Amino acid sequence: MLNRLSAAIAALLVASTLPAHANGTARFDTFTEGLLGQTVTDGGVTFSNLDVGFGTAPNDFVCENGATDFAAFAGFTPPNALGFSGWVPGPQSAYTSVVSFELTTGQVEDHVSMDFYVAGGVGTNAIVFEGWMGTTLVGSTSFTLPTTIFFQKVSASWSGVAFDRLVVRGNPAVGGGHFYASVDNVVLTGPVPPPPPGVRFCAGDGADPAVTVDCPCGNFGLAGNGCANSVNANGAALDLGGHVATDDVTLLGTGMPATASCIYLQGTQLELETFGDGVRCLGGTLLRMRTKSNVAGASQFPDSTDTVTLSQRGGVAVGSGATRYYQTYYRNSAAQFCPPETFNVTNGAVVVW
Repeated sequence: MLNRLSAAIAALLVASTLPAHANGTARFDTFTEGLLGQTVTDGGVTFSNLDVGFGTAPNDFVCENGATDFAAFAGFTPPNALGFSGWVPGPQSAYTSVVSFELTTGQVEDHVSMDFYVAGGVGTNAIVFEGWMGTTLVGSTSFTLPTTIFFQKVSASWSGVAFDRLVVRGNPAVGGGHFYASVDNVVLTGPVPPPPPGVRFCAGDGADPAVTVDCPCGNFGLAGNGCANSVNANGAALDLGGHVATDDVTLLGTGMPATASCIYLQGTQLELETFGDGVRCLGGTLLRMRTKSNVAGASQFPDSTDTVTLSQRGGVAVGSGATRYYQTYYRNSAAQFCPPETFNVTNGAVVVW
């Protein structure tokens, strides 16, 4: 039964770390070759403010069919790429000029990659990525262009600087800043929100398939909570706050008797057994982290009176990958409720440090 519980916890931990950011990917293959206009949106990425170095900017983007000229380059997604101002009808491609353009997903991003199909040896000698946050330039990087004539592929990527707008421009060292290219496979991804510190497990609700020990009096709680107590038919709950990376994880117990004392526990292993009016799910080396007095049935550790973090008190290093299990044991002194014991526990919580 512990193997079943371990597998359930592992699945929950994987699910809890999945990123929530909506990324942008533009490949332009749903467009028809030809004029697209001054603003183009594809796959959540919006392109704008094109300057091709002649006429009045902003200029027009175009859809270029590159099925013949770009097909030999690994990673090209046929048939289309994004072009700048001019195009050649059919599967051949034009050498179109660009000085700069912008792109955004409307979110904060910290990674961009794109493929340039560059007319090598024509125009400038580098392409620059500029990351902007509002009106502030927050960083830049450049990519050297090939000198060999005819189309060459340059895959450019940049990570680690948060921006809400990216400007792509030619380096003006040669040719007045112009480069000649089409663009494909544009990907922008954002900072993944810090994962939650861990997950709940070991519910005394009678429905958790991983918990094969029942609440001792059939006193099942609300889904996800511990077994019911004398003042709360839903049972007490243990939740997690903060983040592991910033070492500010907190254990928050709620739904306990109003002023009862409680003990926050840490275990190094899983163990299922009846414990008072509830089910204890942690074992191995047990550590009493802190005794707290509830206010309105709730308390937490650490709180503003504590001078150590959860990891420090538990003797575990942030970033170690060690797994620790937590529950809150609390007094429930109503003698007629699920006799003879006068204590209960919350659900469990697990943290991978």
